[in-house]
Amino acid sequence: MTEARLRVVPAGGERDAYLPLFYLADDSVQQVLSYYQTGTLFALDRLDGTPIGIVLAVDDPNDVVELKAVAVDEAVQGQGLGTRMLRAVLEQLGGRGVKSVVVGTSNSGIGQLAYYQKAGFRLAWIERDFFNAGRGYAEDLRENGILMRDMVWMDLEFVPRSEPARLEEHRPG
Repeated sequence: MTEARLRVVPAGGERDAYLPLFYLADDSVQQVLSYYQTGTLFALDRLDGTPIGIVLAVDDPNDVVELKAVAVDEAVQGQGLGTRMLRAVLEQLGGRGVKSVVVGTSNSGIGQLAYYQKAGFRLAWIERDFFNAGRGYAEDLRENGILMRDMVWMDLEFVPRSEPARLEEHRPG
């Protein structure tokens, strides 16, 4: 198991070290460069400071947050780091009062679709023909042998925490 720590990386030059991870999450250089300096960047670093994971959380109106980029270095995938990182980020977002979180992935991202559903996300809507040249994506981009065309949006709603139930003392008679 890889020793790592999760931290928030402020906007600015320090985020450049995480660009290779952004490019794992998004095949469009144009798109990455348009958003990587926005939102809150949660970064998972080795103890020596080497970047190994990211979650970019961008606030939308009405206490909704979009997970714009989620990635773990390919060398350490399959060790549960991404799952633990995502859980920690979701816990922080829920703790600050976020009502729901949305994330989009391609129609061809079979692994990603499973990953987010295992984390509690549900299918919400599809944005057809999202992955196009106008957004900086290659024309015949494929994943898992499937043409990458549509963005599949998923959401996770946080259940409001209520006061713990109180037991009423029952007195006979």
